[in-house]
Amino acid sequence: MDIPHARKITFHALESPRQKPHRLPPASYVGQIAISFTACIDGRRPVFFLPADIEHHVRLMSEQFERFGCRIPIYCFMPDHLHVISMGVNQRSDGKRAMDAFKLKSGQFLQSSGADYRWQENYHDRIIRRPGEWRKKVFYVFQNPVRAGIVEDAWLYPMTGAIGYDLEDLILETAW
Repeated sequence: MDIPHARKITFHALESPRQKPHRLPPASYVGQIAISFTACIDGRRPVFFLPADIEHHVRLMSEQFERFGCRIPIYCFMPDHLHVISMGVNQRSDGKRAMDAFKLKSGQFLQSSGADYRWQENYHDRIIRRPGEWRKKVFYVFQNPVRAGIVEDAWLYPMTGAIGYDLEDLILETAW
């Protein structure tokens, strides 16, 4: 019996499930659906500190998500990552293509700034399926700077916003 060969087969058998893509088929991201995205800067290097630093990224995000028929109930730039919740506004809306286009444009801007910053290749995404659950997720993202210890009051964090929604109305509605 060849023990090293048996270990090799066992190792490969354990590896194969991890090689499956973590994303759903592209059609799963299309329509009037809510999607939660988290994108990280490569190496989790802190990049976003001041509202002026992210102004251009917010403009790019607005352009790309609108281009693909999506609104953003909330975004939150943390120092080394970004949270975005996307809402499709019609049957052709495509949240994944919007996020991919934003990351491409934003990444080009990061590279052109002369610093060696870039987005990680992938991101975490989750389709929010239950009615009303997206509002709870908005509140969760809103509180992220508090949980991270950056601010004591989420209302004081200047790098959280919304595109196509009134964030204050959403937060107050969800908090009750």
